[in-house]
Amino acid sequence: MNPREQILKVLKQRKKENFPLPKIKSINLPQNFDLVEKFKIEFESVGGIFIKSKFEKVFDEVSRIVNDEEIDKIFIESFKNELDDALKNLPVKQIITQPHSTKQIADVDASITGCDFLIAETGTIVLKHNPNRFKSGALLPRIHIVIASEKQIFRTLEEVFAQTGGKFDSLLLITGPSRTADIEKVIVKGVHGPQKVYLILT
Repeated sequence: MNPREQILKVLKQRKKENFPLPKIKSINLPQNFDLVEKFKIEFESVGGIFIKSKFEKVFDEVSRIVNDEEIDKIFIESFKNELDDALKNLPVKQIITQPHSTKQIADVDASITGCDFLIAETGTIVLKHNPNRFKSGALLPRIHIVIASEKQIFRTLEEVFAQTGGKFDSLLLITGPSRTADIEKVIVKGVHGPQKVYLILT
């Protein structure tokens, strides 16, 4: 058995083991706290654009974003509901639903995806690893539009961990648009991810 095979063997054995979730120190939010308002405040404080909408008005909200941002090419993740058919009618030149490469997603102007959880404490969008989800759709386009519902909001990351029971390979945590700074402390957006993140909450 060569070194590579030995490493893979150990990794496969470890994957079968159940490791306890880490303890996370969170702020103590009151039980009766307005989670939607808390998420909105935190999300907007990190540069996210929050939109509250009725489900039947989601198409109108997305169409407005498409027009305002001058979006021509867009990637749309499947929502497994009536949104799939509605979003195909967006006023854009090209809609991609089944990308064949990461480069194809990198070439679009925007992406529309769902999410698995929202964290009120930090205004964070959470996506669980899913082999059918193109993770690059949330990372490469200059604009990321997320469509979520109020029932997906949890108070803290600890509550999200408890909800999943630790049954996930990885989590992608998105807290506002990508931001970085040079040595002169000049903030630049969109270097490692989208320049703008919209959250449409139904």
